[in-house]
Amino acid sequence: MSERNSLRKRIVVGVVCYTVLLSLLTTLLGYWVNEQAEHRTWEALLQGEMAHWLQRGAQDKHWEDTDAVRAFGRAVDKPIPAVFASLPPGVHDELIFDGKVYAVLVEGIGKDRTVLALDISEMERQERTLFLTMAIFSALLVSGLGGLTYMGAKWLVEPLTRLSDTIGNLRPGVRHQRVVIRGSDPVETTVIGQALNEYLHSSEKFVEREHSFLNMASHELRTPITVVAGAAEVAAEQPSIELARPHLSRILRTSHSMQDLVTLLLVLARDPGRLRSSATSVNLADLVHRVALDHEYLLEGKELKLAFGAMPSREMVLPVPVAQAAIGNLVRNAIENSSRGTIRVSLDASDTLVIEDPGSGMTEEELARLQVQLARAGGRQGDGIGLDLIARLCDHLGWRLEFDMSVTGGTIARLQLTEVLSVKSEGQFRDREHGVVEVSLTA
Repeated sequence: MSERNSLRKRIVVGVVCYTVLLSLLTTLLGYWVNEQAEHRTWEALLQGEMAHWLQRGAQDKHWEDTDAVRAFGRAVDKPIPAVFASLPPGVHDELIFDGKVYAVLVEGIGKDRTVLALDISEMERQERTLFLTMAIFSALLVSGLGGLTYMGAKWLVEPLTRLSDTIGNLRPGVRHQRVVIRGSDPVETTVIGQALNEYLHSSEKFVEREHSFLNMASHELRTPITVVAGAAEVAAEQPSIELARPHLSRILRTSHSMQDLVTLLLVLARDPGRLRSSATSVNLADLVHRVALDHEYLLEGKELKLAFGAMPSREMVLPVPVAQAAIGNLVRNAIENSSRGTIRVSLDASDTLVIEDPGSGMTEEELARLQVQLARAGGRQGDGIGLDLIARLCDHLGWRLEFDMSVTGGTIARLQLTEVLSVKSEGQFRDREHGVVEVSLTA
């Protein structure tokens, strides 16, 4: 994209162009007025001289040329020069003869023509000098005005320039950013600055409320869920409560799901940089295999089975609880949205988890809604984390989530996990690569 012109430059260019145009129009008007005045002057001088000579000629027809005035024609026994011979009666100026510039009065016709020529060479030279002086003065005036306008424009647009620089330096994620408003700022930039400060303050408060809510909800839910999970685990091991065991198992599964949800909420509430500091090295194949097997109990009562495809061993640095929640949710969704067949779980060379379920899969309407909100509408049962939260998680960590429709009518979920690298020497953390949440729908 080409660089935009600054407001200061536009003001200077506009004023300079206006001055040049005005000077040009003034010069042309002055030139026209000068030519008209010269013509009238030469006409009056030459006609006066001609009348005086004719009046004197009644007594003495002898004519003597001077340095300034010369006469030609039969009346003075001098042939008319070729440069004057073809001129019609009247006054003509700026005619060159013998290296000089003349203003000429022609009277009579045919052989009785008389030409009176006035030498105006010196006046023409002075006129050219005056024109050159005016041109130089106009150029200096335009240059000086341009410089003054440039300095004046700097003062005029300085508040707007400062406001523009301040807005350009605002950075997402930095708290307590404000536009400094000076007492000398004009009303317009003051209104803009105040409105922007109110917007920044409102946005900051909104983000603080969101983070506060997520942190509060996560920490308030974690303690009772942990207690319920511990009690359910102990009760499930007691042989005397066999009839209560299915219900206790339900409590246990729900508690685990809520723990996953709390973990996810905590992840979304934390800054990605701080989250990466807790990442640890883990074998991705082992992690996927373990999480998938932890969800085998959901296969009970269905003609379903889990099958593992290619699972290359790969050590990755990941926030393990978060990865477990994301993988487990995708496995859960595949099981809960299938009735019979085989759910295939595999890893490819690009560290992408691929889960293919046999269906019933998603309808075209559900896929369209998924593209908008990244969540299955209506058909999901159970206590798993919604795909919308998983999508936000992927966006938070730079992971990539895609859904395709298989030829058998099922759904293929692909989750590309991006490894997290820590730079402890600098106290900072960075991703190996950045991604976005992307939904690819292929019929």
